[in-house]
Amino acid sequence: MKSVILAALAALLLTVTAIWAFESEEHEIYILQCVEQIADIPDFSCGDGEVVPVTVNGQPVTYDTFQAGLDCDRPALLSNGHGSDGQCVPGSRILNLSTETAQISAMCRQKHNRPTDEFAYDEIDIIAHNPSTGATCWFQAKADDPDAPIDGTQVVSPTNPAAPAIWADPDALVTDGCGNCHDNDPFMYSPFVGQVWDEVPANPLGPYYHVGAEFGFDQWPTKTFDLRDNTCLGCHRIGRQTTCDTLTDWMIGATVPEGADPLAQQYPLSHAMPPEHGLTRAAWSTFHSTSVADIKSCCENPDQQMCALTELPKY
Repeated sequence: MKSVILAALAALLLTVTAIWAFESEEHEIYILQCVEQIADIPDFSCGDGEVVPVTVNGQPVTYDTFQAGLDCDRPALLSNGHGSDGQCVPGSRILNLSTETAQISAMCRQKHNRPTDEFAYDEIDIIAHNPSTGATCWFQAKADDPDAPIDGTQVVSPTNPAAPAIWADPDALVTDGCGNCHDNDPFMYSPFVGQVWDEVPANPLGPYYHVGAEFGFDQWPTKTFDLRDNTCLGCHRIGRQTTCDTLTDWMIGATVPEGADPLAQQYPLSHAMPPEHGLTRAAWSTFHSTSVADIKSCCENPDQQMCALTELPKY
């Protein structure tokens, strides 16, 4: 009996080791593909990034003035989760690591209130994109415990061979669904991120596809509409996943995102598209209501002839 148990334990150990080796090899292959098709991402410090402002009625919110569950003028649209301090936590930073041939954006996210000079974060996300070909890679590091955040003073790149084990495997990124939100472009505009938009590269009508077999069209479809004479699609595309599902309604004031204060629910902050439009409510409706109605119709029924549902270009 003892020998049978030992044999079973040995077989289990071999299985676990094989799975671990497969996941490590899969991760390594993904990194090599990203470096080859886009770029080698440099090490960086979150402290070099620009702090994303959080305001209430136009007044800055700081570590000392913040209260958990606070509503603000431009809440983060990406959910911070039920265990966080809300959608209006101050201290997140964004930095642009782009080169002449690659667009790379890193975000050091705060989900819990911390002094900004501690440079400790709950999550670090990197988007790497080749604007010439459309190749796009995703990297994410999450702190499992808010009391043990990620040290952002010197972040080792996920493409660095000396990178710590904080960076998620490709399968975890697929499960997290980055491409479901970024369904029309690698770099998504929101009122929150738009406050530091100079730190975010953009290629809104360029080629776009996901590197790695794990991120195929079955997982993260990259399709858009080709509506004619549409004022929205003249600047950016509309994807079939989250852009259709919630982002469009948030951007036109049809629904209110979590964390929005009374100012954020009123025009003009309620209508975030186009950015800084400067239009009266009546003028906004005149210019954009028909285009929005067509987009909403295509989101509900994309098979209509006018929608011209097409794959995003890949070069």
